[in-house]
Amino acid sequence: MKPLRAWTARLRDTLRPSRREREMADEFASHLALHVDDNIRAGMSPAEARRQALLKFGPMEAVKDAYRDRARFALAGRIGQDLRFALRLLRRAPAFSLAAIVTIALAIGVNAAMFSVLNAAALQPLRLPEAARLTRVSIGIDGPVRRGVSGVASMLALPEYETVAAEAHAFESVMAYAPFQPVTLGGIEPRPVLATLASCTYFEVLRVRPALGRALAPADCRPGADAQVAVLSDALWRSAFAADPAVVGRAVTLNRIPFTVIGVSPPGFTGTEVVAEDLVVALPAQPALERERDLLRAADVSWLMVIGRLRPDATLAQARRDLALTAGRLTAAAPAGRIIRLDAATATLSSLPEARRLVLAIGTVVLTAVALVLLIACANIANLLLARAVTRRREIAVRMALGAGRTRLIQQLLTESLLLAGIGGICGVAVGSWASRVVVAFVIARLPPGVWPLIFEPRADIRVGLYAAALTTLTGLAFGLAPALQSTRRDLAADFRDGSGAGARGGRLRGMLVSLQVAVCLVLLLSAGLLTRGLYRAQTLDPGLAMDGVSVVSYDLPGAGYTLPAAAAFQRQTIERLAALPGVRAVAQSSAAPLSTQHAETRFDLGEGRSRYLEFSVVSPGYFDVLHIPIVRGRTFTAAETQSEGAAIVTESTARRLWPGADPLAQSLVLDKVPRPIVGVVRDAQVSRLGFSDDTYVFLPAGPDSQQRLQLLVAGTGPVPGAAAIRAAVSAGDPQLATTVAGLSENLEQWRAPSRLVASLSSALAALALILACTGVFGTVAYAVSRRVREIGIRVALGAGRADVLRLILRQGMRPVLIGIGLGLAGAAATSTLFSSMLFGLSPYDPLAFIAVPAALTGVALLAGYVPARRALRVAPTEALKAE
Repeated sequence: MKPLRAWTARLRDTLRPSRREREMADEFASHLALHVDDNIRAGMSPAEARRQALLKFGPMEAVKDAYRDRARFALAGRIGQDLRFALRLLRRAPAFSLAAIVTIALAIGVNAAMFSVLNAAALQPLRLPEAARLTRVSIGIDGPVRRGVSGVASMLALPEYETVAAEAHAFESVMAYAPFQPVTLGGIEPRPVLATLASCTYFEVLRVRPALGRALAPADCRPGADAQVAVLSDALWRSAFAADPAVVGRAVTLNRIPFTVIGVSPPGFTGTEVVAEDLVVALPAQPALERERDLLRAADVSWLMVIGRLRPDATLAQARRDLALTAGRLTAAAPAGRIIRLDAATATLSSLPEARRLVLAIGTVVLTAVALVLLIACANIANLLLARAVTRRREIAVRMALGAGRTRLIQQLLTESLLLAGIGGICGVAVGSWASRVVVAFVIARLPPGVWPLIFEPRADIRVGLYAAALTTLTGLAFGLAPALQSTRRDLAADFRDGSGAGARGGRLRGMLVSLQVAVCLVLLLSAGLLTRGLYRAQTLDPGLAMDGVSVVSYDLPGAGYTLPAAAAFQRQTIERLAALPGVRAVAQSSAAPLSTQHAETRFDLGEGRSRYLEFSVVSPGYFDVLHIPIVRGRTFTAAETQSEGAAIVTESTARRLWPGADPLAQSLVLDKVPRPIVGVVRDAQVSRLGFSDDTYVFLPAGPDSQQRLQLLVAGTGPVPGAAAIRAAVSAGDPQLATTVAGLSENLEQWRAPSRLVASLSSALAALALILACTGVFGTVAYAVSRRVREIGIRVALGAGRADVLRLILRQGMRPVLIGIGLGLAGAAATSTLFSSMLFGLSPYDPLAFIAVPAALTGVALLAGYVPARRALRVAPTEALKAE
């Protein structure tokens, strides 16, 4: 019972210390009075008796602290005491407190915002019922035998999914699906939509109940069942069917195949991916929708995403053990030398290994950039605290003289720093929650044309809270520890003499912090400057081909069921109708529009045992005329070469690289064992990548075997004919074919938009860093000048010119700035290659950026130092000396 009573007493004294303080004060006063009485009886005067009693007692406050530690929970009591003292100090210096809190809030807010976005993309479970139990299954395959991939390599084939569903007992149910399937929804106005091919356990695993009709049922996926059933999304139901409740049971056509609508998904359900699905169809319908291939029979093609729902009593570790056993059985049945691995992870928007690696890599770069802003903020506040600590040196010296230990004082100073960081961190989380939504909305609104709408909304959760709390604590320690150690050095004589014991060491530390701020700021500024220069280059770059006045006409002939002969006839008739439109100069075919993402790459045989991977596209003879790409040697394809597909045209750079010093028209390339003699050389143009015209590139003739997947390029004599006229010309041959018409110049936006987004975000970070760094430089120089007012007054009184004194102050103030600029240039040179793909041919060490940005930062730092120096020189020498 004694330990219990002791703990109870300690808890009472910790929660209500006032009674214990009164009792302790009375007891100490009583003991002191007894000592004084003893000394008086020994013949001392009352004053001497009290002095000797105090000397015998020792440091009173230290003795009281020892008694307090024994009477209550020492750490809790000290923290409470330090927090109350820190709050009084913050109220006493509102300007300092507000500046520090705003700085921390901005820096923590930016970091919390970026982490919220990363968390929503890669760490948060899906927004579905009991989402923590949804588990993504992925496959890894090692071995010499190659495997087909229709998606990414970590997807499963249908037999592998069926094996997992049958053998992984940790799951109560498992589903497979293939998202992002573009299909044509028929009707009066055919439209492209995104379908999800799904197993009939799709809605069961996701715990989603349709708002109308029913979900996919096991009977829909049985052999011999009618697989042509579909569940519409709420958005498609409202936009295409006017929210008609009688749509259930109605027939619709997808890629000219009739499907029966059996249900409508509930509002807000958009699937499991970042791109919203328009409808869900049963997995057995895949061969009907994609007539060119039957993936249901492909036992060795990765094409299915798999998600299982854990049983209530199962764990992720148990699921992984089950999958390891299943992988062993799959390995035993696989071709010799192949090793199969199965893994499980909580289902998120990017839980597949490839997507997760990409998102985490990008997130790491972004978090590193915003951490640099936080580093500047920490250095800024540390400088403020160092300057503030100098004014408190006498107070700290008194505390140390009265017996306070250095550890105790450091604890108190760190408590003040952590309180500042805590208040700023709480404000920063609020700022970050708002900023994350603003950033995501900004990015989504500025996606390039042709991108399917994204469904992505970051939200704060326990991870964001823990991240912000950890960041806040580290921030408080980062900017509080150095000032605490600096201000508690034992130099009591100097501290009592003038209260300026920080001396040269404190000045060096402040200079180092300024150098750090400037270096980090310069890295961010140079990065933003290079990206802005790259964006300007992208906006003004001449790609070397005609982009204006050319339209790209696209349609899905394989999905519409066209055979090769039918596709060739349709293409020929469509070209004739388009060429007859008023204002049309020429029409050409191409498998990949310039500066699109559709360019292919394959290995060509160069002869003499040489081979090389080259980018290529399939084009008609009029392609070069439509795009105004000059043929510098040779000619374009003849009708016979187009029919036989037995020729090739290369760019100037390709000819120089493949056959240096030789005549390219005497050379040939071999593809699929077919010799393709070089019949022409065209001028370099930025066909594949913006900013790079010297890439290797090959053009092959658009023969009969490629007609199903060719786009049309329509060039006008002036303004290109309108999209409506082009669609009408295409629809005249097939009214049920969904046709997309876009300007070729829109492809430039696919390159400019990411650059514009990154440049905008990096410029915002750089601007924030510049403000913080300039504040730090200004505050440091202003403080240094304020401590030298007397020296300045003496120099002026002795005849020193004000211009000379000004140069002296600026030279000393700019020394750490120039050191920081040197370090920043080295850091920027090391990091600038990370985003070279967004510079569009601009050098990562662009001289203009590497000269202009440091010069501008130097000018800003000079201005920040000039203002306080000029103000100090305006003080009359007599006033300066009197002030000291």
